[in-house]
Amino acid sequence: MKAVILAGGVGKRLWPITQHKPKCLIEIGGHTLLSRYFDALAGVRIREATIVVGYKQEMIRAAAGSQCRGVDISYLVNEEFHRGSISSLWVARSALSDDVVIMDADVLFHREILRRLVESPFTNCLLMDDTVKQTG
Repeated sequence: MKAVILAGGVGKRLWPITQHKPKCLIEIGGHTLLSRYFDALAGVRIREATIVVGYKQEMIRAAAGSQCRGVDISYLVNEEFHRGSISSLWVARSALSDDVVIMDADVLFHREILRRLVESPFTNCLLMDDTVKQTG
């Protein structure tokens, strides 16, 4: 199993922060979202990840490198990152040839959620937090 991490977006809603760095490099509790992702991936023995980058991609590449927490990292570039994460998923279509976990790089989640997803008996699944009210 591998991971595809969609990290190309600008983060307009957080512009005072994201004008200087991508959302996945925002620190929460002393750790970036991206470093938390690699901790979680390593914790469920996922050893390969493709990050789709776009906006301020050099910062993401510098932070993650080619390996992080034992996870080998490759990159794909979404030149049209301003069009949204669906365009990043389209760029990543070549990486979807095996069992894959698709992740948005700007979501803070508990590691247990990833473990439940990876260990799911279902061929295809979507994992959501049922404590969050759906409004639309």
